[in-house]
Amino acid sequence: MDKKELEIYCDGSSRGNPGEGGFGLVVYDPDSRAILYDLYDLENNTTNNRQELKGLLSALQYALEHKDYNFTIYCDSAYCVNMCNSWIYNWALNNWTNSNKQEIKNKDLIQKIYNLLIIPSFDNYRIKKVKGHSGITGNNLADALATNNKEKYKEIINKNKIKYNY
Repeated sequence: MDKKELEIYCDGSSRGNPGEGGFGLVVYDPDSRAILYDLYDLENNTTNNRQELKGLLSALQYALEHKDYNFTIYCDSAYCVNMCNSWIYNWALNNWTNSNKQEIKNKDLIQKIYNLLIIPSFDNYRIKKVKGHSGITGNNLADALATNNKEKYKEIINKNKIKYNY
């Protein structure tokens, strides 16, 4: 039996770098046009990359906990997508240093992501780049959560006639 395909959109944000920021995560069922799960987290004194990584980590954790589905994880951070699809494996082999032999930033989060990516039986996901701020509904919802813009979030849901299924 084929697994149902769901979409996860994740985004991170920071006002100032470092500054106040957060990440947003939306699990979306494109068939029923329904949000199955959403999550956001806010913190002070953070960076955009750190929040992008937290959003991606949360997306991977969700996919791992729901192995009865297949997921496409969409992220507008080229850094995060390239990291997961290529760089992270070389960083691990090189003791968490980049090609310039410098320790990678946000190593704590990147190692957590790596530990999920290398689980042999964890194969119900793929990670794809999506263009940010380009009218993609799921990405706009994740961005609204990441920036703690609850009014924008409600407006997108109402405009696109999206329903909650949780």
